[in-house]
Amino acid sequence: MDYEVTMRILIGCCLALMLAIPAQATVLVGADLGELSRDAIAIARGRVVAVDARWAEGRRTIETIVTLEVERYLKGSLGDSLEFRVPGGEFGRFRSVVVGAPEFTVDERIVVFLGAKGPAIPYVLGLSQGVFRVARAADASGWVVASPAFFPSSPARVPIVRGDASRRPLALAEFEQRIRGLVEGAR
Repeated sequence: MDYEVTMRILIGCCLALMLAIPAQATVLVGADLGELSRDAIAIARGRVVAVDARWAEGRRTIETIVTLEVERYLKGSLGDSLEFRVPGGEFGRFRSVVVGAPEFTVDERIVVFLGAKGPAIPYVLGLSQGVFRVARAADASGWVVASPAFFPSSPARVPIVRGDASRRPLALAEFEQRIRGLVEGAR
């Protein structure tokens, strides 16, 4: 009988401990480019010149500060060079992974949609949804952006089909023209 009571107490303590541990999760709600364009305080195209991780929130989490050398603003203006933050990163022997958070490398070219709260360093809207990679076209004819899945083509929700031929890389100029149109339409 003592063994059975001890086991029940032990199991009860284990369950209480499991319930006391805070659960953390990343919830990502899909956003189309219209929403990203409307909510952004700035939309910038440029080259990543620095990626530096640091402790955030009183050493509880790690965040990465990305420095972008801006080539062009499609909305707003935060200067010739800007910094924005991304949750997670690698700092010393510690690594923090946030599902859905984009990762950056020095010298890559991007278009980024930024939000801000107060005087803090801006952040990427929608995690990875707010970053578009710019690359040379396969035929070296110019720069392209991977076609975003959420270009608002109609007010109705349209399913995204994997391998859809209409989702091709867009010429950078066409992508920027569409973004400028969405920004103008949001005013």
